[in-house]
Amino acid sequence: MPSEKQQNSMLKDGRKNYVLRVLGSGVYTLFLIGGLGCAYLFYTSVRDISAYSPISPGVELPVIGDSGPRPDSVPDWSQKERVNILLLGVDQRPREEGPWRSDTMIMVTVDPKSMTAGALSIPRDLYVEIPGYGERRINMAHFLGDAYDYPGEGPGLTMKTLEYNFGVPIHYYIRINFQGFREIVDYLGGITINVEEEIWDYRYPDGQYGYATVHIPAGVQVMNGRMALQYARTRHGGTDFDRLRRQLQVLLAIREKALRLELIPRIPLLAQTMSHTVKTNLQLGEVISLAQIAPQIDAEDIRFAVIDETMTVPIVLDNGADVLFPKRDKIREVVQQIFSSRPEE
Repeated sequence: MPSEKQQNSMLKDGRKNYVLRVLGSGVYTLFLIGGLGCAYLFYTSVRDISAYSPISPGVELPVIGDSGPRPDSVPDWSQKERVNILLLGVDQRPREEGPWRSDTMIMVTVDPKSMTAGALSIPRDLYVEIPGYGERRINMAHFLGDAYDYPGEGPGLTMKTLEYNFGVPIHYYIRINFQGFREIVDYLGGITINVEEEIWDYRYPDGQYGYATVHIPAGVQVMNGRMALQYARTRHGGTDFDRLRRQLQVLLAIREKALRLELIPRIPLLAQTMSHTVKTNLQLGEVISLAQIAPQIDAEDIRFAVIDETMTVPIVLDNGADVLFPKRDKIREVVQQIFSSRPEE
Protein backbone atom coordinates (compact mmCIF):
# COMPACT_ATOMS: atom_id res chain seq x y z
CA MET A 1 0.00 0.00 0.00
CA PRO A 2 1.41 3.46 -0.89
CA SER A 3 2.42 5.69 1.99
CA GLU A 4 0.35 8.74 2.85
CA LYS A 5 2.94 10.97 1.17
CA GLN A 6 2.88 8.84 -1.99
CA GLN A 7 -0.91 8.90 -2.02
CA ASN A 8 -0.83 12.67 -1.69
CA SER A 9 1.62 13.08 -4.58
CA MET A 10 -0.65 10.98 -6.80
CA LEU A 11 -3.65 13.27 -6.37
CA LYS A 12 -4.64 15.25 -9.45
CA ASP A 13 -5.94 18.81 -9.60
CA GLY A 14 -9.41 17.58 -10.48
CA ARG A 15 -9.64 15.76 -7.14
CA LYS A 16 -8.82 18.74 -4.91
CA ASN A 17 -12.38 19.13 -3.70
CA TYR A 18 -12.45 15.50 -2.60
CA VAL A 19 -9.11 15.87 -0.85
CA LEU A 20 -10.34 18.84 1.13
CA ARG A 21 -13.38 16.90 2.28
CA VAL A 22 -11.15 14.05 3.45
CA LEU A 23 -8.86 16.42 5.33
CA GLY A 24 -11.77 18.12 7.00
CA SER A 25 -13.28 14.81 7.96
CA GLY A 26 -10.21 13.87 9.95
CA VAL A 27 -10.51 17.10 11.89
CA TYR A 28 -14.19 16.96 12.66
CA THR A 29 -14.00 13.29 13.55
CA LEU A 30 -11.83 14.14 16.54
CA PHE A 31 -14.19 16.87 17.64
CA LEU A 32 -17.14 14.55 17.18
CA ILE A 33 -15.63 12.28 19.79
CA GLY A 34 -14.73 15.27 21.90
CA GLY A 35 -18.26 16.46 22.18
CA LEU A 36 -20.65 15.48 19.38
CA GLY A 37 -21.36 18.93 18.06
CA CYS A 38 -18.49 20.52 16.24
CA ALA A 39 -18.41 17.67 13.73
CA TYR A 40 -21.38 19.21 12.02
CA LEU A 41 -19.61 22.56 11.92
CA PHE A 42 -16.65 21.01 10.11
CA TYR A 43 -18.94 19.10 7.75
CA THR A 44 -20.79 22.23 6.68
CA SER A 45 -17.58 24.27 6.55
CA VAL A 46 -15.90 21.82 4.22
CA ARG A 47 -19.04 21.58 2.11
CA ASP A 48 -19.23 25.35 1.77
CA ILE A 49 -15.60 25.96 0.86
CA SER A 50 -14.83 22.85 -1.18
CA ALA A 51 -16.09 24.46 -4.37
CA TYR A 52 -13.47 27.18 -4.40
CA SER A 53 -10.71 26.58 -1.84
CA PRO A 54 -7.79 24.55 -3.26
CA ILE A 55 -5.75 22.36 -0.98
CA SER A 56 -2.27 23.62 -0.15
CA PRO A 57 0.56 21.72 -1.89
CA GLY A 58 2.39 19.31 0.37
CA VAL A 59 -0.44 18.76 2.84
CA GLU A 60 -0.60 15.06 3.71
CA LEU A 61 -3.78 13.09 4.16
CA PRO A 62 -4.88 12.05 7.63
CA VAL A 63 -5.00 8.34 8.26
CA ILE A 64 -8.69 7.58 7.71
CA GLY A 65 -10.37 4.28 7.05
CA ASP A 66 -7.38 2.03 6.36
CA SER A 67 -5.95 1.90 9.87
CA GLY A 68 -6.73 -1.52 11.22
CA PRO A 69 -9.39 -4.16 10.65
CA ARG A 70 -13.02 -3.34 10.20
CA PRO A 71 -15.36 -4.37 13.04
CA ASP A 72 -17.03 -7.76 12.71
CA SER A 73 -20.48 -6.16 12.93
CA VAL A 74 -20.71 -2.66 11.51
CA PRO A 75 -23.72 -0.59 12.64
CA ASP A 76 -26.39 -0.06 10.00
CA TRP A 77 -26.66 3.71 9.70
CA SER A 78 -29.96 3.50 7.83
CA GLN A 79 -31.49 1.53 10.70
CA LYS A 80 -30.13 4.00 13.28
CA GLU A 81 -28.15 1.43 15.21
CA ARG A 82 -26.02 2.42 18.20
CA VAL A 83 -22.38 3.23 17.41
CA ASN A 84 -19.54 2.75 19.93
CA ILE A 85 -16.16 4.41 19.42
CA LEU A 86 -12.97 4.25 21.45
CA LEU A 87 -10.99 7.46 21.92
CA LEU A 88 -7.34 6.75 22.69
CA GLY A 89 -4.73 9.23 23.88
CA VAL A 90 -1.24 7.79 23.46
CA ASP A 91 1.88 8.60 25.48
CA GLN A 92 4.04 9.04 22.39
CA ARG A 93 7.22 10.97 23.16
CA PRO A 94 9.50 12.83 20.72
CA ARG A 95 11.70 10.60 18.56
CA GLU A 96 10.14 7.43 19.98
CA GLU A 97 9.18 4.72 17.51
CA GLY A 98 6.90 2.83 19.91
CA PRO A 99 5.25 0.68 21.04
CA TRP A 100 3.35 3.03 23.34
CA ARG A 101 1.01 2.68 26.28
CA SER A 102 -2.36 4.39 26.15
CA ASP A 103 -2.66 7.29 28.60
CA THR A 104 -6.34 8.01 28.02
CA MET A 105 -9.21 5.65 27.20
CA ILE A 106 -12.74 6.96 26.72
CA MET A 107 -15.52 4.80 25.32
CA VAL A 108 -18.05 6.95 23.45
CA THR A 109 -21.50 5.82 22.35
CA VAL A 110 -23.99 7.47 19.98
CA ASP A 111 -27.61 6.33 19.65
CA PRO A 112 -29.10 7.88 16.47
CA LYS A 113 -32.55 6.51 17.31
CA SER A 114 -32.96 8.22 20.69
CA MET A 115 -30.58 11.08 19.81
CA THR A 116 -28.53 10.46 22.95
CA ALA A 117 -24.86 9.87 23.59
CA GLY A 118 -22.53 8.91 26.40
CA ALA A 119 -18.88 8.65 27.40
CA LEU A 120 -17.17 6.36 29.91
CA SER A 121 -13.65 7.20 31.06
CA ILE A 122 -11.47 4.23 32.06
CA PRO A 123 -8.50 4.42 34.47
CA ARG A 124 -5.25 3.24 32.93
CA ASP A 125 -4.34 1.22 36.04
CA LEU A 126 -7.49 -0.92 35.90
CA TYR A 127 -6.38 -4.55 36.32
CA VAL A 128 -8.13 -6.70 33.74
CA GLU A 129 -7.71 -9.74 31.52
CA ILE A 130 -6.03 -8.86 28.23
CA PRO A 131 -7.04 -11.67 25.83
CA GLY A 132 -4.01 -13.83 25.16
CA TYR A 133 -1.75 -12.00 27.61
CA GLY A 134 -3.24 -12.60 31.06
CA GLU A 135 -4.11 -10.08 33.76
CA ARG A 136 -2.40 -6.72 33.38
CA ARG A 137 -3.04 -3.00 33.61
CA ILE A 138 -5.50 -2.10 30.88
CA ASN A 139 -3.17 0.48 29.33
CA MET A 140 -0.77 -2.36 28.47
CA ALA A 141 -3.21 -3.62 25.82
CA HIS A 142 -2.12 -0.90 23.40
CA PHE A 143 1.57 -1.57 24.08
CA LEU A 144 1.22 -5.33 23.59
CA GLY A 145 -0.89 -4.97 20.46
CA ASP A 146 1.79 -2.79 18.87
CA ALA A 147 4.70 -4.89 20.11
CA TYR A 148 3.38 -8.26 18.96
CA ASP A 149 1.62 -7.26 15.71
CA TYR A 150 -1.89 -8.04 16.93
CA PRO A 151 -4.49 -7.53 14.17
CA GLY A 152 -5.22 -3.81 14.32
CA GLU A 153 -2.10 -3.37 16.47
CA GLY A 154 -2.49 -1.41 19.72
CA PRO A 155 -5.99 -0.08 19.04
CA GLY A 156 -7.14 -3.54 17.92
CA LEU A 157 -6.08 -5.28 21.13
CA THR A 158 -7.42 -2.43 23.27
CA MET A 159 -10.82 -2.71 21.60
CA LYS A 160 -10.80 -6.49 22.09
CA THR A 161 -9.87 -6.07 25.76
CA LEU A 162 -12.70 -3.62 26.40
CA GLU A 163 -15.20 -5.89 24.65
CA TYR A 164 -14.00 -8.90 26.65
CA ASN A 165 -14.18 -7.18 30.04
CA PHE A 166 -17.19 -4.89 29.63
CA GLY A 167 -19.36 -6.82 27.17
CA VAL A 168 -19.72 -3.81 24.88
CA PRO A 169 -18.88 -4.10 21.15
CA ILE A 170 -16.44 -1.39 20.04
CA HIS A 171 -17.02 -0.60 16.38
CA TYR A 172 -14.37 2.05 15.74
CA TYR A 173 -11.44 3.86 17.30
CA ILE A 174 -9.71 7.21 17.01
CA ARG A 175 -6.18 7.58 18.37
CA ILE A 176 -4.41 10.89 18.98
CA ASN A 177 -1.03 11.67 20.50
CA PHE A 178 -0.26 14.50 22.89
CA GLN A 179 1.32 16.72 20.25
CA GLY A 180 -1.87 16.66 18.22
CA PHE A 181 -3.98 17.47 21.26
CA ARG A 182 -1.85 20.52 22.11
CA GLU A 183 -1.85 21.86 18.58
CA ILE A 184 -5.60 21.46 18.12
CA VAL A 185 -6.35 23.40 21.31
CA ASP A 186 -3.94 26.12 20.16
CA TYR A 187 -5.61 26.33 16.74
CA LEU A 188 -8.90 26.90 18.55
CA GLY A 189 -7.34 29.84 20.37
CA GLY A 190 -7.42 28.03 23.71
CA ILE A 191 -10.28 26.70 25.81
CA THR A 192 -11.95 28.00 28.97
CA ILE A 193 -11.93 25.75 32.04
CA ASN A 194 -13.21 26.40 35.56
CA VAL A 195 -10.52 24.90 37.79
CA GLU A 196 -12.22 23.90 41.03
CA GLU A 197 -9.06 23.48 43.13
CA GLU A 198 -5.52 24.81 42.75
CA ILE A 199 -3.14 22.23 41.31
CA TRP A 200 0.53 21.79 42.17
CA ASP A 201 2.37 18.92 40.48
CA TYR A 202 6.10 18.68 41.18
CA ARG A 203 6.55 15.50 39.13
CA TYR A 204 4.80 16.20 35.85
CA PRO A 205 6.45 14.24 32.98
CA ASP A 206 8.36 16.70 30.79
CA GLY A 207 8.42 14.44 27.71
CA GLN A 208 12.18 13.97 27.99
CA TYR A 209 12.13 11.31 30.73
CA GLY A 210 12.38 13.95 33.44
CA TYR A 211 9.96 15.98 35.53
CA ALA A 212 8.67 19.55 35.59
CA THR A 213 6.68 21.58 38.11
CA VAL A 214 3.14 22.46 37.05
CA HIS A 215 0.98 25.05 38.80
CA ILE A 216 -2.61 25.74 37.73
CA PRO A 217 -4.50 28.32 39.83
CA ALA A 218 -8.09 27.80 40.89
CA GLY A 219 -10.84 29.68 39.05
CA VAL A 220 -11.71 30.30 35.41
CA GLN A 221 -8.64 29.80 33.21
CA VAL A 222 -8.15 30.28 29.48
CA MET A 223 -5.80 27.42 28.62
CA ASN A 224 -3.53 26.99 25.64
CA GLY A 225 -2.72 23.51 24.36
CA ARG A 226 0.21 22.99 26.72
CA MET A 227 -1.75 24.01 29.82
CA ALA A 228 -4.85 22.04 28.77
CA LEU A 229 -2.73 18.90 28.37
CA GLN A 230 -1.14 19.45 31.78
CA TYR A 231 -4.58 19.91 33.33
CA ALA A 232 -5.86 16.72 31.70
CA ARG A 233 -2.80 14.59 32.47
CA THR A 234 -1.57 15.56 35.94
CA ARG A 235 -2.00 12.84 38.56
CA HIS A 236 -0.70 14.79 41.54
CA GLY A 237 -3.37 17.47 41.77
CA GLY A 238 -5.80 15.04 43.40
CA THR A 239 -6.49 11.38 42.59
CA ASP A 240 -6.25 9.55 39.29
CA PHE A 241 -10.05 9.57 39.23
CA ASP A 242 -9.96 13.37 39.41
CA ARG A 243 -7.69 13.22 36.37
CA LEU A 244 -10.32 11.24 34.46
CA ARG A 245 -12.99 13.78 35.36
CA ARG A 246 -10.76 16.61 34.19
CA GLN A 247 -10.27 14.87 30.85
CA LEU A 248 -14.02 14.80 30.27
CA GLN A 249 -14.18 18.46 31.31
CA VAL A 250 -11.53 19.32 28.71
CA LEU A 251 -13.39 17.45 25.96
CA LEU A 252 -16.55 19.40 26.73
CA ALA A 253 -14.59 22.66 26.63
CA ILE A 254 -13.18 21.74 23.20
CA ARG A 255 -16.70 21.03 21.96
CA GLU A 256 -17.98 24.35 23.31
CA LYS A 257 -15.17 26.39 21.74
CA ALA A 258 -15.34 24.65 18.37
CA LEU A 259 -19.08 25.23 18.10
CA ARG A 260 -18.64 28.97 18.68
CA LEU A 261 -15.81 29.54 16.21
CA GLU A 262 -15.75 30.13 12.48
CA LEU A 263 -13.19 27.49 11.55
CA ILE A 264 -13.14 27.67 7.76
CA PRO A 265 -9.79 29.53 7.51
CA ARG A 266 -8.19 27.04 9.91
CA ILE A 267 -9.20 23.80 8.20
CA PRO A 268 -6.02 23.36 6.09
CA LEU A 269 -3.77 23.84 9.14
CA LEU A 270 -5.91 21.59 11.31
CA ALA A 271 -5.99 18.95 8.62
CA GLN A 272 -2.24 19.02 8.25
CA THR A 273 -1.89 18.53 12.00
CA MET A 274 -4.32 15.62 11.99
CA SER A 275 -2.41 13.82 9.24
CA HIS A 276 0.49 13.23 11.62
CA THR A 277 -1.28 12.82 14.94
CA VAL A 278 -4.58 10.99 14.40
CA LYS A 279 -5.31 7.45 13.28
CA THR A 280 -8.77 5.89 12.82
CA ASN A 281 -10.55 2.98 11.15
CA LEU A 282 -13.64 5.07 10.39
CA GLN A 283 -14.48 5.39 6.71
CA LEU A 284 -15.19 8.83 5.29
CA GLY A 285 -18.87 8.03 4.73
CA GLU A 286 -19.22 6.89 8.34
CA VAL A 287 -17.61 10.09 9.57
CA ILE A 288 -20.10 12.12 7.56
CA SER A 289 -23.01 10.06 8.90
CA LEU A 290 -21.89 10.74 12.46
CA ALA A 291 -21.35 14.40 11.66
CA GLN A 292 -24.92 14.76 10.44
CA ILE A 293 -26.21 13.22 13.67
CA ALA A 294 -24.11 15.39 15.98
CA PRO A 295 -26.06 18.69 15.90
CA GLN A 296 -29.29 16.89 16.76
CA ILE A 297 -27.97 15.71 20.15
CA ASP A 298 -28.49 18.21 22.97
CA ALA A 299 -25.82 18.65 25.62
CA GLU A 300 -28.23 17.47 28.33
CA ASP A 301 -28.66 14.20 26.42
CA ILE A 302 -24.97 13.30 26.71
CA ARG A 303 -24.16 11.13 29.74
CA PHE A 304 -20.70 11.07 31.28
CA ALA A 305 -19.26 8.60 33.77
CA VAL A 306 -15.89 7.67 35.24
CA ILE A 307 -14.85 4.27 36.56
CA ASP A 308 -13.82 5.72 39.92
CA GLU A 309 -13.02 4.76 43.51
CA THR A 310 -16.57 3.46 44.08
CA MET A 311 -16.06 0.84 41.35
CA THR A 312 -12.50 -0.26 42.10
CA VAL A 313 -10.28 -1.49 44.92
CA PRO A 314 -6.62 -0.38 45.05
CA ILE A 315 -4.26 -3.33 45.53
CA VAL A 316 -0.51 -3.92 45.41
CA LEU A 317 0.70 -6.87 43.34
CA ASP A 318 3.50 -9.19 44.41
CA ASN A 319 5.89 -7.24 42.18
CA GLY A 320 5.04 -4.00 44.00
CA ALA A 321 2.85 -2.53 41.25
CA ASP A 322 -0.17 -0.47 42.31
CA VAL A 323 -3.28 -1.41 40.34
CA LEU A 324 -7.05 -1.02 40.55
CA PHE A 325 -9.05 -4.21 40.91
CA PRO A 326 -12.51 -3.79 39.31
CA LYS A 327 -15.77 -4.22 41.22
CA ARG A 328 -17.43 -5.87 38.28
CA ASP A 329 -21.01 -5.55 39.53
CA LYS A 330 -20.60 -1.79 40.00
CA ILE A 331 -18.95 -1.35 36.61
CA ARG A 332 -21.66 -3.44 34.98
CA GLU A 333 -24.27 -1.04 36.32
CA VAL A 334 -22.65 2.08 34.89
CA VAL A 335 -21.94 0.36 31.55
CA GLN A 336 -25.61 -0.56 31.37
CA GLN A 337 -26.61 3.05 32.04
CA ILE A 338 -24.28 4.51 29.42
CA PHE A 339 -24.51 1.93 26.63
CA SER A 340 -28.14 0.78 26.79
CA SER A 341 -31.08 2.50 25.19
CA ARG A 342 -33.03 4.66 27.58
CA PRO A 343 -36.64 3.82 28.30
CA GLU A 344 -39.29 6.00 26.76
CA GLU A 345 -40.42 8.71 29.13
